[in-house]
Amino acid sequence: MSFKPPGLRIIKTFVAVTMAMLISAHRPGDGLPFYSAIAAIICLKSDVEGSREIGVNRIIGTFLGGFCGLIYLLLVPANSLPKNLEILLISFIASFIIWIMALANKPKAISIMAIVFLSITINHGTDTMPFLFALNRTLDTMVGVISAIIVNRSDFEFRDRHSPPYFKKDKK
Repeated sequence: MSFKPPGLRIIKTFVAVTMAMLISAHRPGDGLPFYSAIAAIICLKSDVEGSREIGVNRIIGTFLGGFCGLIYLLLVPANSLPKNLEILLISFIASFIIWIMALANKPKAISIMAIVFLSITINHGTDTMPFLFALNRTLDTMVGVISAIIVNRSDFEFRDRHSPPYFKKDKK
C-alpha cells in the first residue's frame, strides 16, 4: 500500500470547515459551529466551475429552509404534538418543500434547504424564542455556505516544490 498525500479537495475542505467553525464560534449571538461545518462540507466542490451559481442556489436554499423552519416553529409550539406525529409532520413538510424546489427547477438548493429546515425543526427542543433559534441556525448555515464559496473561488493550485512559494507550477 502506497502513501498518498491528501488531495486538493481534502485541503479545501479543511480550510472551509476551519474558517466556518471559527467564524461561527466567535460571531455575535448563539453560534453553533456544527451547523457551519456541515454546510461547508456539503457546499464545497472540487472545482470552481459554476461555484457562483451553486453558491447562489445554496444561499437561496438556506434562507428558504430557515424561513420554512421558522414558520413551523411559530405554528407548532414545542412539545405540542405526540413525538411520532411530530416526526411524521416534519417529514411530510420536508418532502413537500423538496418537491416545491424540484418544481422550481432549483436542484442545487434542495439539500441545504432541507438540512436547514430539519436542523431548525428537529433540534428546537423547548426553545422559547423560535425566531432567534431559526435565525441563529440560518446564520450558522450561511457562514458555512459562504466559507465554501470563498474557498471554492480561491486559487488553491499546488506549487512546484522546487520553486519559491510565490511561483505557481507552469501549466503545460
